[in-house]
Amino acid sequence: MTESTLIPPDHRRARLRSDIRLAGRLLPTHYPLGTFIAVNPLAGLQTMPFEQAIRRAGDLYGTLGTLPESTFRSLYRQGRITDTDLDSALIRRYPILADEPDLRLAERTFTAIELLRADLLFGHISPDPIRRSRIRAEQLAPHVADNIDAHAAKWSAAFFGQASWPMPGRELGFYAAWRTLAPGDRSLPRTARKALRAVAERSDDAALEALDALGVADDARITYLQAHLTRLPGWAAHVQWSADRGVGIDLLQYLAMRLSYEAALLRHHSGHSAKTSPQPTPPTARERAEHLLRVWGVTEATDGDVTTAARILAAVPIPARLMLWQNAFESHYHDQLLSDLEAHRPPTDPPAHTHLVTCIDTRSEGLRRHLEACRGYQTFGFAGFFAVAIRFTDLLNGAPADLCPVLISPSHDITEQPAPHAHGTAVRQVTGTGNLAGAESAFHSAKESVAAPFALAEAAGWIAAPLAAAKTLAPAAVGNLRRRLRDAIAPPAESLLNVNAMSLAERVLFAQVTLTTIGLTRDFGRLIVLCAHHSTTENNPYQASLDCGACGGQGGGPNARTAARILNQTEVRDELRSAGIDISEHTHVLAALHDTATDRITILDAHLIPTSHSADVDRLRADLGRAGRALAAERCATLPGAKTTSPRAAARHVLRRAVDWAQVYPEWALAGNAAFVIAPRELTRDVDLQRRTFLHSYDATLDADGTALETILTAPLVVAQWINCQYYFSAVAPDVFGAGTKTVHNVVGNAGVIAGHVGDLRLGLPWQSVGHRDRLVHEPQRLLAIVQAPLERIDAVIDRNTILQQMFGNDWVFLAAREHPTEPWQRWTRDGWQLWPQSRCRETVHNKEMIS
Repeated sequence: MTESTLIPPDHRRARLRSDIRLAGRLLPTHYPLGTFIAVNPLAGLQTMPFEQAIRRAGDLYGTLGTLPESTFRSLYRQGRITDTDLDSALIRRYPILADEPDLRLAERTFTAIELLRADLLFGHISPDPIRRSRIRAEQLAPHVADNIDAHAAKWSAAFFGQASWPMPGRELGFYAAWRTLAPGDRSLPRTARKALRAVAERSDDAALEALDALGVADDARITYLQAHLTRLPGWAAHVQWSADRGVGIDLLQYLAMRLSYEAALLRHHSGHSAKTSPQPTPPTARERAEHLLRVWGVTEATDGDVTTAARILAAVPIPARLMLWQNAFESHYHDQLLSDLEAHRPPTDPPAHTHLVTCIDTRSEGLRRHLEACRGYQTFGFAGFFAVAIRFTDLLNGAPADLCPVLISPSHDITEQPAPHAHGTAVRQVTGTGNLAGAESAFHSAKESVAAPFALAEAAGWIAAPLAAAKTLAPAAVGNLRRRLRDAIAPPAESLLNVNAMSLAERVLFAQVTLTTIGLTRDFGRLIVLCAHHSTTENNPYQASLDCGACGGQGGGPNARTAARILNQTEVRDELRSAGIDISEHTHVLAALHDTATDRITILDAHLIPTSHSADVDRLRADLGRAGRALAAERCATLPGAKTTSPRAAARHVLRRAVDWAQVYPEWALAGNAAFVIAPRELTRDVDLQRRTFLHSYDATLDADGTALETILTAPLVVAQWINCQYYFSAVAPDVFGAGTKTVHNVVGNAGVIAGHVGDLRLGLPWQSVGHRDRLVHEPQRLLAIVQAPLERIDAVIDRNTILQQMFGNDWVFLAAREHPTEPWQRWTRDGWQLWPQSRCRETVHNKEMIS
């Protein structure tokens, strides 16, 4: 009798559930495709310093947490990393090296930093990490581990898929359905099927029995469970997300299935470990020194020379070099950006006739820059849900949509209603949309039924083939035809949003906080434009990843319309005056929507614009069109296959891409994101930030208690860090944390995609979101937050928020700040603020002696 059998069953079950909760903490959150939200795949490790976390991830997944060293060396040759960057990274990491005396090696003199830099450039390549957390099957019979994964993926897809033939017994829950069906699986050996027929009725008892059979000690259980979860991290992450949503599955049921398979398939295994390839022994410091001397052609070095060089090299182990490269790569961009901002002198502009408030999204940076070139415009950045966390029901009365960051819950229900004069059109729109949806549903149901596809091919094949050809060869024409047909059958109706669910006090507070945070409290022009964004693409499972993250992975049009309606209300403006914000009677607030795939900006609720502002809106439309075309031309310089250069030709080209169902590069979305600026627009106006920067407006003089700054740092900045990390890890570890290539994707219900016909649910972004062919487009760099505010205020906010202490203190995000434009930038560290070395000389020529 074992010690574990003496423990009461209820106690063992409770401890197992606790262990599973702890093991599941390392999993990322995996949102379904319909509301795809960017996440940090290593969020469960964020309590660790970044370098320690990626090493832990290497042990768990067997993947790099940075670019390979060979890629860093290529970036060095391209000038993207310089000698100064490398030297700065070395000294920051090992400050004592600056005091080392010079080395004399065979008639040549080197500093310790130069020697270590040479090792980075020419030394032995860092070995790839290996997966050290392994299940029994990996250790004994790797083919059995692969078999377990195949069955786990198959049943997970059957449970989460939305096919016409649902998984039998699904209503009973995942484990119960699997326990009934799995013993009849003829792809399993007879002995395994027999063992599965005997698994316990309860999932926790089945998991405990399997763990006992596999010989997993209680104190090793969490690590062992993590090894199982990281075999198929995509499915495990989605199971964990689904656990609290009443769909009948959780990690306990999922792990009970996997463990039962493992115990059954290993039951008659001999017990001998499988042969594994031996890991190469890393070179010693002396071997590294001898290698460098050979690279330099030094043949007469003494034993003392080699020993001296080896002593220096031993201070920087080979595995530590990758983070030195990463730090140097990031510093090159960070230092240049801060230097440019410090040298920038904003222009003096006349009073603005129009204020444009966009989302902080990096794609909005380009729109703001090009619109400001038209002059007369003042732009601001604010989280794209415009501070109205709403649950929105549209005119069609479909399922409500939560349009707010996932960090918060919607606080108000907003419904769309027909305008008083548009009831007849609204009825036609609702009826027509219902008919179109019914026809589409019938078509898909016919395709998925048993016999109907054959009849469908006979009945509709004669038109389906030409239509498919037209969609491929002339997507713009087909898209235009579809829009006309849709508008004829279901014409859009003018509508209003009912904001009465919000009390007057709530509406006034929203308006006051929004305007104060961005610094728009006086000198109002004729128009205030709240410009939300979305993206229109065809045949794209990752559509939601292109929409607004602040709106829950959906378009932010309803949020902009809600905010505009509130700011136009007379009673709201009357209350704002008592708070010192006097919005002029001649100021009208309107909503707009930026399609980031086509760079077309649409004015929303145009029927609400007073005739007194018609000329202002006409000018706005013309300037938005001009800015959108210029932005399209700028983007076409980097889009694969886009050869057009004139703004008008570029505008036509991006429109064609958006409706092309075969286009895998409709837009680059937030690829390249690297910085987050929290400051007045004067800091960045007229600076080309290359659509790499989140821009959040903030006026520190209007935020004496730091409330607005705390909101920005703990909400928009956190979401931006999720985005930054998702792009980062999708780029450096696309096989584990990315989604692979779109060309082999198969959609599994609303859960996600798999590569091919079976396998793990893919995490992260597809390769076509971060790279083109074998070249990365997104530069994987950690986020730099740049704040213009009193340093004491920033410290106080960080001291109150654990999430910020982790992000900044563990180097997941870097923080630079200054209080006044005339002051130098300072870096936040756990030991206090330190001057940022942005004034150092930038190198354009590499050290020729070291290269030669």
